[in-house]
Amino acid sequence: MWAVLSDIHANLEALDAVLDDIAKHPVTRIFCLGDVLGCGPNPIECLERTRSFEVTLRGNFEEAFRTQAFEGWGARHSAESLVWSRTLFSDNTSLEFLTVMQSSYRRGDFLFVHGSPRNPLNEYLFPEDVYNQKKMDANFALIDRYCFAGHTHVPGIFTDGLQFLSPDECGGSYRLGERKRIVNVGSVGQPRDGDWRACYVLVDGLNLTFRRVEYDVDATVRKIYDIPELTNFLGDRLREGR
Repeated sequence: MWAVLSDIHANLEALDAVLDDIAKHPVTRIFCLGDVLGCGPNPIECLERTRSFEVTLRGNFEEAFRTQAFEGWGARHSAESLVWSRTLFSDNTSLEFLTVMQSSYRRGDFLFVHGSPRNPLNEYLFPEDVYNQKKMDANFALIDRYCFAGHTHVPGIFTDGLQFLSPDECGGSYRLGERKRIVNVGSVGQPRDGDWRACYVLVDGLNLTFRRVEYDVDATVRKIYDIPELTNFLGDRLREGR
C-alpha cells in the first residue's frame, strides 16, 4: 500500500496528523508531490519529515525558493512567505535536498507530478478543465496509464472521457481500470475544496481511497498570526478550506 500526498505548505500540524493516519495502515511507501514549503509557519520541520519518504518531488514553491526568482512570481503573500522561509535555512543538508528533488517520477504505470504531465511544475489542472478538450487531451497523451498530481489543492479524478469526479461523487474511493486517469490527491496543509481537513490518498493496488484527517488548525493559525512576515490571510483561509 502507498500513500500519496501533496501541498503540505509548511503546515506541521496537518502533516503530522496525516503521518499518524498513515501509520494506521500497512503503507510501505510515501510519495510527496511537492510544495512542502511556503505559506505556513514550519518549513524546516516539514521538509525534514519528507526527506524520509520514498519520493519527494519539487513543486513550484520549491523551484521559486531554490532560484529566488520572486519577481512577479505568484501572489504577494506566497512570495513573502518564501522570502521569510529562506531566512530560516542555515542547514546546508536541507538546502542540498531541495536541489536534488525531481520534478516528475515514474513507477510502472504511474506518473507522479506536482502540476500536470505537460508541465510538472506549474500547470494547473482544475476541475473545469474538463471543458478544455485540447488541454486535457495534451496531458492524457503524456501518460501511459495513471498520473497523480496536486497543485490545485482540489482532490478528484479526471477521466479520459473528460469528466471530473470529486471524492464525494465516488464515495471517497475509486478503482482504477484500463483507461487513463489523472488523480489529484488534494492538499495536506492548505485544502481549497471547502473542507478544512487535510487530504491525501491511499493506493492499494488499483484501489484508491481519499482520506480526510482533522488536525489542530487553530494551532497552525496562531503560529501564522505570530509571524509578522506571514499575512493573517494565510491562517484565516485554513479554517475555511479555501
